[in-house]
Amino acid sequence: MKITVIGKAHMQGTSKKTGNPYNFIQLHYNGPARNVVGLGAMTVNIDPSMARYDAIIVPGDYNIEFDHRGFPVEIPDSFS
Repeated sequence: MKITVIGKAHMQGTSKKTGNPYNFIQLHYNGPARNVVGLGAMTVNIDPSMARYDAIIVPGDYNIEFDHRGFPVEIPDSFS
């Protein structure tokens, strides 16, 4: 699926609720959404091992492959 990344955030720290560490990159993009006329505001979380935060260009067009549950399974080489 082709997406246009319109924002990004690197989230890292320790959960106040569970005490577990977290580390992920959040990508913001516009895309088709159920019951939305036009495009919806979407986000997807990816593991930092899949892409370097600094390599993600905002705004930028990328082809990302998602599995049947909506999780990204293939990140383009331009993210590496």
